[in-house]
Amino acid sequence: MGCRRIAPPAELVRVAGPAGSGLAVGPGPGRGAWLCADAPACFEAAIRRHALARALRRGIQADEVDRLRATLYGRRTAEGRPR
Repeated sequence: MGCRRIAPPAELVRVAGPAGSGLAVGPGPGRGAWLCADAPACFEAAIRRHALARALRRGIQADEVDRLRATLYGRRTAEGRPR
């Protein structure tokens, strides 16, 4: 989404924006968007270009972006890579 690279699902992470709740990582209900799992630059590009908001068809608040960033890339040091 951010870098527009085509990759196998094992190298991507799904972000969903179910109606009435915050952003969720992983499988589940709602529209989803795929980001590179180990590339914070991909995430930042998706936010900067508003591609994530367009894909999810909803506005994304700054606090949601911060929580999502921590979930996706804060976990990397503890677990090896986000899931």
